[in-house]
Amino acid sequence: GNLDCLQISLCGQAVILSARGQLDEAMALLKEGERICRQLGNPSGLALSLASQAVIQSQRNDFREAIALAEQALETAQSHGLEAFAQQIQPILTGIRNQAAGRPQ
Repeated sequence: GNLDCLQISLCGQAVILSARGQLDEAMALLKEGERICRQLGNPSGLALSLASQAVIQSQRNDFREAIALAEQALETAQSHGLEAFAQQIQPILTGIRNQAAGRPQ
C-alpha cells in the first residue's frame, strides 16, 4: 500500500530490465512509476522516471520522443527547485540531442 516505495521499486526493476535489453518491459514499469508519481505529486520521482524513459527511447532510436521526455524531466526538476537533479538530467538531454544529430557523445 506504500505507493512511494512501490514507484521506487518499479524504477529499480526497470533499470535491471533495461540492462538486460528488455526495453518494453522496462518502459512499462517506468510508465507505471510515472503514473504513481503524478498521483502522489512526487516531482523528483517523476523527473527520474521521465529521464529514464528518455534513455530507453534513445536506445530505441526514437530521438524525438527521447528529447521530449528528457526536456520534460529537466523542466520538472527545474520548476520544483531540484537544481542538483536538473544538473544530472542536462547531460542526458545533451547526449540524446548529440545522438540524434549523429554526433559522438
